[in-house]
Amino acid sequence: MASTRSRGDGGLMYWGLKVLAGAAGAAVVGAAAWAAKNFYESSDADPRPPGDPRPPADRAWHESEESSDEETREKAKERLPRSNACSPYKRASPKQGKMDRKSLLHKLRRYHDNLVEIPQNEIDMAKEVTQIITAAIRDFIKTKKPELPLGELYPDGHVYDGMKVIRADQTSVMAPMSLDVNMWQLVPGEETVLCVPGWCLIRRQNVDYFPMGTSGWDHFVIGGYLSPRVVMKMFIRMVQESINWPSLSHAFGFQVRPAMRGLTAALDVFYGSDLQHRVHITLTPSIRFENLELVAVPHPAIQRAGRPDGLESHQNLWRESFLEAERIKLETLEDGIGCHRVCLKVVKAVTETNTELRALRYEHLLHLMFHLCDKETRWEPDHLVDRYEDMLQYLQGALAQGALLHYFDESVNLFADLRPETLSTMHQVMSLAVSHPASLLQR
Repeated sequence: MASTRSRGDGGLMYWGLKVLAGAAGAAVVGAAAWAAKNFYESSDADPRPPGDPRPPADRAWHESEESSDEETREKAKERLPRSNACSPYKRASPKQGKMDRKSLLHKLRRYHDNLVEIPQNEIDMAKEVTQIITAAIRDFIKTKKPELPLGELYPDGHVYDGMKVIRADQTSVMAPMSLDVNMWQLVPGEETVLCVPGWCLIRRQNVDYFPMGTSGWDHFVIGGYLSPRVVMKMFIRMVQESINWPSLSHAFGFQVRPAMRGLTAALDVFYGSDLQHRVHITLTPSIRFENLELVAVPHPAIQRAGRPDGLESHQNLWRESFLEAERIKLETLEDGIGCHRVCLKVVKAVTETNTELRALRYEHLLHLMFHLCDKETRWEPDHLVDRYEDMLQYLQGALAQGALLHYFDESVNLFADLRPETLSTMHQVMSLAVSHPASLLQR
């Protein structure tokens, strides 16, 4: 509208000058016409001052995303080439001055040191409690369930790989299950009628040579497939009902409470002089099979409302785990000198402390950063501000498209289990955060 109004004013001025020409003479007309011409042309020029890195106002990069969010999201869910996983979210040219960027760097470091980082004594105590619980479960299984072909239980979680933030309040106990490849066959989820990439079925086979009952896991077979749901129910009963936790609590001076949370075998352990500290410990059955690691995690369809068929059709699915590959990739990228971990942990803490962003998991942020690293190679500590802003902008773009590709398996959309309204809400939050990167650090 501004350019139209300027052009109209220029036209009136030009007409007025022509009227004056009869009285003032040709010289005045020439000078006035030249001035009017310059005024008219300047109305269509770029209003930005020279050297301004900002894009023109009528060409905001996010405009096309917001105008067709729903259509774009549906297309992205169908299939996105991996090469496009990050390319739509180009980092804008720096808008801040040196003092503003220095201030943001100071806020990022202060946020990291004061909130993100966990005191070492708290980490050590959480590890010690988890080790005691692991030993108690291991001893119970060896005594009461010797027929189960299980490997050595071990503690795990982000407390152990250094990626836990804010509080050392969550750990895991991994229970590796041993399977004979002569009795079991892996079926990728995308090859089934369910078509669920990132998930697998484990089929019982060769029953003529190895009759049912030969394997210690045959009691957990449903419809010819090893059911993680049935396996998990066994571990839930064992953890919540069979082990004498009051006796163990008295011996070690803490309090153990079974955590009743759906299809999860978990415990809440309270420790400290006044039992003021809590660590949530989850027992997770896992299988290493044909170079893949699978974990017994309920498929989102089982918990999703409005899907009456979800419970039956998805109950035998095992989820692929890329935890080992993810840790190796992160260590390789950082190589002891980068700011990868600091940046990732800051964004992770931001999502955990913002109620509207809690649907984002560590897995989402990690794979987003992996994609970003394919585009941005400067990760020295003094580039923390740039990479933090990149993470916010890439995340905003992924939420707008409703798709974030798994870095190691491009057939998997990591946002597939999130509801459209959840994605939309988080996209709105991130759109504001991109304009004001420091705002999320105030929560």
